[in-house]
Amino acid sequence: MVNNKALSPIKQQIIDGDIDWTFTKEWLNFNDQDVPCSAKLSKQQGSRIKKCNFIYPTIDIQQRNYPRLYPIGSISCIECANAHDDNTHVGLCKEHSIHIKNILIRAAHDLHDLIMKNTKDGNSILEETIKNISLFNTSFVDALPQSHPGYLLIHHLVPSDLTKIFNTYINKKLRFSLFSKFFLTLMSSIDALIWTRRASLVKQWESTLSITKNKKRFYRKRHKKRTPPPPDPGAPDHNLSPSRHYNSRHFATTPYYRDGGFNDNFAHIRWMTSNYLHSGHWTTYRDNIGFNNIDLFLILQNSFLKNVFDIR
Repeated sequence: MVNNKALSPIKQQIIDGDIDWTFTKEWLNFNDQDVPCSAKLSKQQGSRIKKCNFIYPTIDIQQRNYPRLYPIGSISCIECANAHDDNTHVGLCKEHSIHIKNILIRAAHDLHDLIMKNTKDGNSILEETIKNISLFNTSFVDALPQSHPGYLLIHHLVPSDLTKIFNTYINKKLRFSLFSKFFLTLMSSIDALIWTRRASLVKQWESTLSITKNKKRFYRKRHKKRTPPPPDPGAPDHNLSPSRHYNSRHFATTPYYRDGGFNDNFAHIRWMTSNYLHSGHWTTYRDNIGFNNIDLFLILQNSFLKNVFDIR
């Protein structure tokens, strides 16, 4: 995972153990729907996976996938115009700063209330403990630092700072259920104020370039690779690709090929699916007298004729 180039923005956090992978897995698989599977659930989980793997379709990825629709060259962030628009920049944009601070302040308050309502261990130092963890530190100026645990939250990764609180104050029986309830509310705010807001601005920018959903949908069909023109018959031989000459010898292209064909084209299916204990792989029988008739083979195998005919 450390060598995954897509995760290079959080390489140091991975090395330092700042991500709780157990709780992250719990979140990625979390289902708040009334049914075990649905199109909406698949879309939600797919979005989470793309965001935490830094492969969400930001402008740089869209430009790569649809090069004829987007301008050539580096495209700046639609919100701040100060950096290249990619997954790494989401959360670090200075336009996200005020939203992130408000989200973290609200999350610290909600976490305190959740623990007080669901445990008897809540005490006077709980509030101070929550405020002192680095996740809820909102003293940063301008943009969110990339080393801040909040950056992990933006990309749907669960910081270890947060899970330490749950492991300390919530018993194991209620831990994951309460975490999922809390984290769902937190991530809904992040998605609405960061990702969805950003997507809306990108869509407005795309409309100025006449980039539509249908153009992306039918892009491959409309922009097929042009086939190279046929070679000029009068061109010298040294400009042509060397030709290959094949003899009439036939090479087997399937494991059950038999020279001259089969009298029964379905014989190989019966051999592969039969319960008969072969003395070798079924393909060793493909050229003997009994291959086309499995019943005949069994008769010969159990009689003295097996020494007369080659039925191995």
